Amino acid sequence: MGEREQAQPLATLEELVVERIASEVARIAEEHIKEMLEVTEFDPDEVLGFMTSEEAAEFLSLPYSSFREIAPKLPRHAITPARFGYLRRDLLAWGKDR
Repeated sequence: MGEREQAQPLATLEELVVERIASEVARIAEEHIKEMLEVTEFDPDEVLGFMTSEEAAEFLSLPYSSFREIAPKLPRHAITPARFGYLRRDLLAWGKDR
């Protein structure tokens, strides 16, 4: 057997080791991602904050003029004395109660 014939199995062994390492890295990465998703609960209000009246009207799929009519009855938060913010979870709860 020459050097060339002996080198062939080493290349195959190297390929097997590389494949094994790559699959193990992928497995570990998937486990970490699953753990992160289990721990993280996405709350749009915490991430996105208050909606303006225009955004809330769009969120409720209402024309802005209709939204303005019902706005005083909606759950809202005073940002300034004349300006209100709306939270998605509050509007969803309000919609379920209707």
